[in-house]
Amino acid sequence: MNENAKQILIVEDEEIIRLSLRKLLERHDYAVSEAISVKAAQEAYNLNEFNLIISDLRLPGSSGTELIQPAGSVPVLVMTSYASLRSAVETMRQGAADYISKPFDHEEMLAAVRRLIGESDQQQHAVKSQCPVVLGTSPKILHILRTVHKAAPTSVPVLIQGESGTGRRTIAEIIHANSALADQCFVTINCTSVKEAQLHKQLEVSSEGTLFLNNICELPLALQPLVLKAIEQKTFRCIASTEQDLQALCESDRFRKDLFYSLNVVRLQVPSLRARAEDIPCLTKYFIDQYSSELGFQIHLTEDALQALNSYSWPGNVRELQNMLYQAAILSEPEEPISAEILGLYDKVNASDNAEIYNSSPQPNSANDQPAGLSLEDYFTSFVLENQENMSETALAQKLGISRKSLWERRNKLGISRKKA
Repeated sequence: MNENAKQILIVEDEEIIRLSLRKLLERHDYAVSEAISVKAAQEAYNLNEFNLIISDLRLPGSSGTELIQPAGSVPVLVMTSYASLRSAVETMRQGAADYISKPFDHEEMLAAVRRLIGESDQQQHAVKSQCPVVLGTSPKILHILRTVHKAAPTSVPVLIQGESGTGRRTIAEIIHANSALADQCFVTINCTSVKEAQLHKQLEVSSEGTLFLNNICELPLALQPLVLKAIEQKTFRCIASTEQDLQALCESDRFRKDLFYSLNVVRLQVPSLRARAEDIPCLTKYFIDQYSSELGFQIHLTEDALQALNSYSWPGNVRELQNMLYQAAILSEPEEPISAEILGLYDKVNASDNAEIYNSSPQPNSANDQPAGLSLEDYFTSFVLENQENMSETALAQKLGISRKSLWERRNKLGISRKKA
């Protein structure tokens, strides 16, 4: 470790998150110390000796915001899995330097760390030369890549729409890395928690580079004219991301129409991971290879783990997939393949299948179709045995509201063999 490395204290009671954050920061040459609570941090360290404190909001004993006053001039970056505008505003009001939600994006975390520590603009905002790629061969991803290829060399604003965790920031970085401004700064403004003074400063910093307005849908109405004026002056390349429909927000007077039209020149709709499930295998391979290299041993997945990854609904999208695989990789042993149980997916996938069967199964027309008191497993068994001779596997799965793979898995679990013709 470099003797001149910046000192960072992590205060987090969840071991997996603490360990993964430590490894991330150490890979980027930061010196990291740890504590599991506010009390432990104050007893073990002189808080004023650190360059930055990263703390979870909800800790045993005291809230992470209790570190702000004793830390003095040392900035405190607060993490929370209870992400909302209200908690962000309250956290910032108590004096936190910034706010980031869990699970956090690695690049977003590093950008926040660099900004708060006050490293040089070149270090603070530069995008890695090996920009993360949007992996996949699904039609929606290929369309995005074609649009990015055409839009990146221009200076037009780009609006990126999509759910949290779909890779909106990654796409923004790709656009920047392939533009004429690739050697200039890439400035991120988190619109959820930005203050007016901070917005003024960051707009000035971005004057010669690319400005990424993350979650522009959360930007307060009072601050929207500042962004609009800066865009109209055309001193930087503007890329914005949103989870919400900006046009709908305009119609309800929660977003300025003139700002929307200024941003909506090239629009990209990033699909959810469940909408491009065919890309899950290549994304999984990419992350597993990355973590195998980091941990020093080859990580393997069992067949049931691969099936579970493909069957899960992924409400957290690519970010959830990445964090789930990272946690499993840290917990795994070199000689032990990662199973669906280690991933934490076994119960989730089975619960999802049960819900699909319950909600989507054809409703009985008479009492004889489904005797009263049958459990879901009993009903599944009864329905399959009664209909498998005159229905194909595809038709059975469709009637039950599940995939063919789920039908096969449940057959195996319940011991229902397919009768041979």
